Formats: sequence, C-alpha cells, structure tokens
Amino acid sequence: MESPGGGRFPFPYTPYLIQERFMEALYGALEAGRVGIFESPTGTGKSLSLICGALAWLRDFEEKKQQEEARLLALEEDEQEGKKKLPSAEPGHPESKDAAGEPDWVTAFVQKKEERDMVDRLKEEQIRRKKREERLEKIRHNVQLKYAAKRKRSEEDETKRLLQLSKEVLSEGTGLDVVEQLDHNEEELILAEYESDEEKKVVSGLEEDDDDLEEEHVTKIYYCSRTHSQLSQFVREVQKSPFGKDTRLVSLGSRQSLCVNEEVRRLGALQLINDRCTEMQKNKHGRNASSLGKQSLLKLV
Repeated sequence: MESPGGGRFPFPYTPYLIQERFMEALYGALEAGRVGIFESPTGTGKSLSLICGALAWLRDFEEKKQQEEARLLALEEDEQEGKKKLPSAEPGHPESKDAAGEPDWVTAFVQKKEERDMVDRLKEEQIRRKKREERLEKIRHNVQLKYAAKRKRSEEDETKRLLQLSKEVLSEGTGLDVVEQLDHNEEELILAEYESDEEKKVVSGLEEDDDDLEEEHVTKIYYCSRTHSQLSQFVREVQKSPFGKDTRLVSLGSRQSLCVNEEVRRLGALQLINDRCTEMQKNKHGRNASSLGKQSLLKLV
C-alpha cells in the first residue's frame, strides 16, 4: 500500500479499503499542513488507521529531515576542503550589487554565515539526539531488568515461604540436620537477593545524565481523548501497531490536573478524584457526568 509520500502504511493486518482511504486522506492533510476532518463508520478501526497513517507520515517526515541535514553537512565538508570558494571582485573592476544595493561579496558572506550557523545547529542536534537515543536504550534495558528482578523476587519469596513451612514441619519431628541445611539454603537466597540489588544499582545510574540532555526540537503528535478509557485503548493500539517499539508516548493530563468540576478537584488525592468521577458517571441522576474531568492528552514522538 503506497502512501502519497512514497512510503508505506505498516499495518498489523491487510487493511480494508476504507482504512486505506482514511490513511491516504490523513497523510495528505498532514503533508499539506491542512486541517482535516474525517469520519468513518463504527467498527472500521479508526484508531488504528489514525495511528498508522499519522505515524507513517511522521516517519517519512523525519527521514526527509535527516536527508536534508546530511546534504547540508556534506556541503559544509566540501567547503572546508576548499572545493568551493567565495567569489571576490577583481582589482580595477567595479563590484556588482544585488537588488538590495549590497555588493555581491557582502551578500555571499551573509549567506555563508547563515549556512554555517545552520550546520553548527545541526551538528549540536545530532549529538543531543545520539545521547538521547543511548539513554532511551539504557532505560529500556533497565526496565527489562526491573521486570526480571521482580519475577525473581516473587520466586524467591515463594521459595522462602516453602522453606519456612518445611522447617516448621520438620522441627516437630527429629530432622534437626535437615533444618540446618534449610537454614543454609535460606542464607544463599538472601545473598543472591543482595547481589541482585547491587547489580540494579550499577545499571540504574541514568539520572546523572539528565542535566546534560537539553530538549531538542522534535515533531510531536497530540492525541486528544474524551474519556480516560478511550485514551487507555489508544495506548494499547499504539503498542500493538507496527510502530509500537519505536514510538515514545506520554500522558500529559489526568483528572487531577484537568478536571473542571470544582467539587471533585477539592478532593485533592488522585485516587479520591478518580473514585468520585467514576461514581458520578454511574449515577443516573448526575447530568453531564460523562464530561466531568475527562480531558486527556497523549503526546507521541
């Protein structure tokens, strides 16, 4: 399925014709910088079409941006090697002027300076992007280790519980040597858990680099949802999509920060706000309950 931008629309399955048309129209609106209003019947996979169409455009946009950056950096390298030189006026000949009345050498100097400034910014942005990608990779690795450590702790807790139960059973009988052996095994488990904690301390040194990473300009997509359940569903759709592994997304709002009901907001605690909001939704006599405190935003990068 070719997109207007020459790329493809990755999809978890073969899209229906209505989904293809939806993504094409969405891609075209984004590429032209227009405002688009789209509708599709219920059950036609609008969320997935929106995700794949928008993120396909974002992917192509970033690729074109990187190609342009590479072209400018290559031109700068050529100039540094002396392949291109600024033209200078020959002695005894009057200097030509541009439409603004400036000599050609002045115009060329200003243009070259602007190009050099742009190249310097591109180089700095590339360095920041590389650092950010390295840090994100560390974070992903650290998250995997945390899940593995959590599973390990759960298994160790279960083993300790069984050991304790075995000791209680054996202590009632005559197996004293068996109890001592169980005590030794328990010490080994505690040592293993201690070593696991030390390993996590070594891996978790990510916050030290936070100050060195300045926010770079990143093209963002904002997704607005009427309800939190819709937002949660959208997050799951992104994760299931072909773009799930390479897309960063973060929730920007919640009931606590965006609720418009003063009575609910005064509760303060997030759990109380969520419970009260849910209660008002279920209350048949609560008018407009479905619109209280549900504005949510999602940023995709």
